[in-house]
Amino acid sequence: MKERIGIFGKKNSVVKYNLDTQESLWIADLPHGHSPKAIAQYEDFLIVIDQNWLGTKNVSCFSESKGNLLWRYRYNFLCGWGLYFNPIFLGDHIFFKSGATDFTKLCCKTGTIIFKRNIKPKKFFSFHAYEIMLVGESLIAYSNKEIRKIDIETGFTEVDKDLTEKFNVNGVTANLGNGVSFISSISSLNQQFEDEAAAASSGGGAGAS
Repeated sequence: MKERIGIFGKKNSVVKYNLDTQESLWIADLPHGHSPKAIAQYEDFLIVIDQNWLGTKNVSCFSESKGNLLWRYRYNFLCGWGLYFNPIFLGDHIFFKSGATDFTKLCCKTGTIIFKRNIKPKKFFSFHAYEIMLVGESLIAYSNKEIRKIDIETGFTEVDKDLTEKFNVNGVTANLGNGVSFISSISSLNQQFEDEAAAASSGGGAGAS
């Protein structure tokens, strides 16, 4: 019978726990006063988003098997204002949207930022926000005007004329590429709802009649 293993986050730490033997397999420390808000796993990479009562957030990556910290960044260093960290895993790398029109490629093992690219050069009076998604082994970016192919190795993009002409991207409100993206999206979405609920609560019911 396969052992029942769970990973739990609480203030100041993340714990891998064997529910059958009732013992901790490892305990990973978080910065003092920080509590996990979202946890997602891909292979041996455990991504944790933690936050303290002041609202300071980090994105940390641990080894799921050993519990050692692989890398950690301040949340707002990776993502621009108003964006939620939504990693797409491909091999030993993470791709994620880091701005309205840009995205980042990061090494899961070392935390090294491979590149940060603009999806499309910005022009005056022309500003489109893009979403990125993994479809099979292809990475694409889409706005309400076009679909662009992303070169996974270099990050450079070009318009996919065939997809842009045949698929109507206008009005798309959510996307799902593959199972790995699905796991990460749910974790990020849960955190998003919690943050929005906390913000509404701290507002003292402003706007209520």
